[in-house]
Amino acid sequence: MKRIILILFVITALFPLSSFAEEGATQKAKLIIKFSGMNSSEGNLKVVICNSEQNYKDHRSPFIGKNIPIQNNVAVIEIDDLPNGEYAVKAFHDEDSNDDLNTNFLGIPIEDYGFSNNARGVFGPPSWDDAKFNLNNATRVIEIIIK
Repeated sequence: MKRIILILFVITALFPLSSFAEEGATQKAKLIIKFSGMNSSEGNLKVVICNSEQNYKDHRSPFIGKNIPIQNNVAVIEIDDLPNGEYAVKAFHDEDSNDDLNTNFLGIPIEDYGFSNNARGVFGPPSWDDAKFNLNNATRVIEIIIK
Protein backbone atom coordinates (compact mmCIF):
# COMPACT_ATOMS: atom_id res chain seq x y z
CA MET A 1 0.00 0.00 0.00
CA LYS A 2 2.84 2.37 0.87
CA ARG A 3 4.48 1.57 -2.44
CA ILE A 4 1.30 2.49 -4.39
CA ILE A 5 0.99 5.78 -2.50
CA LEU A 6 4.66 6.53 -3.18
CA ILE A 7 4.21 5.79 -6.92
CA LEU A 8 1.12 8.00 -7.08
CA PHE A 9 3.00 10.77 -5.29
CA VAL A 10 5.92 10.57 -7.73
CA ILE A 11 3.59 10.58 -10.77
CA THR A 12 1.68 13.55 -9.36
CA ALA A 13 4.91 15.43 -8.68
CA LEU A 14 6.27 14.79 -12.18
CA PHE A 15 3.00 15.43 -14.03
CA PRO A 16 0.79 17.82 -12.07
CA LEU A 17 -2.89 17.64 -12.97
CA SER A 18 -2.94 21.39 -13.63
CA SER A 19 -0.61 20.94 -16.60
CA PHE A 20 -3.17 18.67 -18.28
CA ALA A 21 -5.93 21.20 -17.60
CA GLU A 22 -3.86 24.10 -18.92
CA GLU A 23 -3.12 22.38 -22.22
CA GLY A 24 -6.80 22.02 -23.06
CA ALA A 25 -7.81 25.29 -21.42
CA THR A 26 -6.05 27.65 -23.82
CA GLN A 27 -8.98 29.56 -25.23
CA LYS A 28 -8.91 30.69 -28.83
CA ALA A 29 -10.70 33.68 -30.27
CA LYS A 30 -11.40 35.37 -33.58
CA LEU A 31 -10.27 38.96 -34.11
CA ILE A 32 -11.93 41.11 -36.78
CA ILE A 33 -10.32 44.47 -37.49
CA LYS A 34 -12.08 47.08 -39.62
CA PHE A 35 -10.00 49.95 -40.97
CA SER A 36 -11.56 53.16 -42.28
CA GLY A 37 -10.55 56.75 -42.97
CA MET A 38 -8.23 56.10 -45.90
CA ASN A 39 -8.26 58.82 -48.57
CA SER A 40 -7.91 56.33 -51.43
CA SER A 41 -7.83 52.65 -52.28
CA GLU A 42 -4.35 52.93 -53.80
CA GLY A 43 -1.62 50.65 -52.47
CA ASN A 44 -2.38 48.45 -49.49
CA LEU A 45 -2.63 48.54 -45.72
CA LYS A 46 0.32 47.22 -43.71
CA VAL A 47 -0.96 45.71 -40.47
CA VAL A 48 1.00 44.46 -37.48
CA ILE A 49 -0.59 42.61 -34.57
CA CYS A 50 1.53 42.56 -31.42
CA ASN A 51 1.07 40.27 -28.43
CA SER A 52 3.61 41.86 -26.09
CA GLU A 53 5.06 45.24 -25.28
CA GLN A 54 8.41 44.01 -26.57
CA ASN A 55 7.26 43.20 -30.10
CA TYR A 56 5.07 46.33 -30.10
CA LYS A 57 8.17 48.47 -29.67
CA ASP A 58 10.33 46.47 -32.11
CA HIS A 59 8.80 46.81 -35.59
CA ARG A 60 11.10 44.09 -36.96
CA SER A 61 9.55 41.25 -34.96
CA PRO A 62 5.74 41.39 -35.08
CA PHE A 63 3.57 38.59 -33.79
CA ILE A 64 1.57 38.78 -37.04
CA GLY A 65 2.22 40.98 -40.07
CA LYS A 66 -0.17 41.28 -43.03
CA ASN A 67 -0.69 43.27 -46.23
CA ILE A 68 -4.38 43.95 -46.74
CA PRO A 69 -6.00 45.21 -49.94
CA ILE A 70 -8.13 48.33 -49.68
CA GLN A 71 -11.53 48.50 -51.37
CA ASN A 72 -13.66 51.64 -51.37
CA ASN A 73 -11.26 53.23 -48.84
CA VAL A 74 -11.95 50.42 -46.32
CA ALA A 75 -10.02 47.29 -45.31
CA VAL A 76 -10.99 44.34 -43.13
CA ILE A 77 -8.96 41.48 -41.75
CA GLU A 78 -10.13 38.41 -39.82
CA ILE A 79 -7.75 36.28 -37.82
CA ASP A 80 -8.95 33.00 -36.34
CA ASP A 81 -7.54 30.95 -33.48
CA LEU A 82 -5.71 33.68 -31.56
CA PRO A 83 -4.96 32.73 -27.97
CA ASN A 84 -6.77 34.89 -25.44
CA GLY A 85 -4.56 37.67 -24.11
CA GLU A 86 -3.44 41.23 -24.64
CA TYR A 87 -2.82 42.58 -28.14
CA ALA A 88 -2.19 45.87 -29.91
CA VAL A 89 -2.56 46.69 -33.59
CA LYS A 90 -0.65 49.21 -35.66
CA ALA A 91 -1.18 49.90 -39.33
CA PHE A 92 -0.29 52.33 -42.09
CA HIS A 93 -1.62 53.04 -45.57
CA ASP A 94 1.24 52.23 -47.94
CA GLU A 95 -0.19 54.24 -50.83
CA ASP A 96 2.89 53.89 -53.05
CA SER A 97 3.42 50.18 -52.20
CA ASN A 98 7.09 50.69 -51.32
CA ASP A 99 6.79 48.70 -48.03
CA ASP A 100 7.90 51.74 -45.98
CA LEU A 101 6.09 54.35 -43.95
CA ASN A 102 7.13 57.47 -45.83
CA THR A 103 8.22 60.42 -43.69
CA ASN A 104 9.27 64.01 -44.28
CA PHE A 105 12.76 65.36 -43.55
CA LEU A 106 11.89 65.63 -39.83
CA GLY A 107 10.82 61.98 -39.64
CA ILE A 108 7.11 62.81 -39.40
CA PRO A 109 4.95 60.30 -41.32
CA ILE A 110 3.39 61.57 -44.54
CA GLU A 111 1.38 58.38 -45.06
CA ASP A 112 -1.68 57.84 -42.87
CA TYR A 113 -1.54 55.42 -39.95
CA GLY A 114 -3.57 54.17 -36.99
CA PHE A 115 -3.41 52.13 -33.79
CA SER A 116 -5.83 50.01 -31.81
CA ASN A 117 -8.07 52.02 -29.47
CA ASN A 118 -7.46 54.81 -32.01
CA ALA A 119 -4.60 55.80 -29.74
CA ARG A 120 -2.30 58.61 -30.81
CA GLY A 121 1.17 59.48 -29.57
CA VAL A 122 2.48 63.01 -29.08
CA PHE A 123 6.06 62.64 -30.34
CA GLY A 124 6.01 59.14 -31.75
CA PRO A 125 3.71 56.14 -31.55
CA PRO A 126 1.32 55.71 -28.62
CA SER A 127 2.41 53.56 -25.71
CA TRP A 128 1.61 49.86 -25.45
CA ASP A 129 -0.74 50.66 -22.56
CA ASP A 130 -2.71 53.11 -24.72
CA ALA A 131 -2.99 50.75 -27.70
CA LYS A 132 -3.45 47.35 -26.01
CA PHE A 133 -6.77 45.57 -25.65
CA ASN A 134 -7.90 42.25 -24.20
CA LEU A 135 -9.00 39.44 -26.44
CA ASN A 136 -11.05 37.09 -24.32
CA ASN A 137 -14.28 36.50 -26.24
CA ALA A 138 -15.10 34.03 -28.95
CA THR A 139 -15.11 36.94 -31.43
CA ARG A 140 -13.92 40.52 -30.98
CA VAL A 141 -14.43 43.30 -33.51
CA ILE A 142 -12.33 46.45 -33.32
CA GLU A 143 -12.37 49.49 -35.56
CA ILE A 144 -9.32 51.61 -36.36
CA ILE A 145 -9.43 54.96 -38.12
CA ILE A 146 -6.43 55.53 -40.38
CA LYS A 147 -5.47 59.21 -40.52
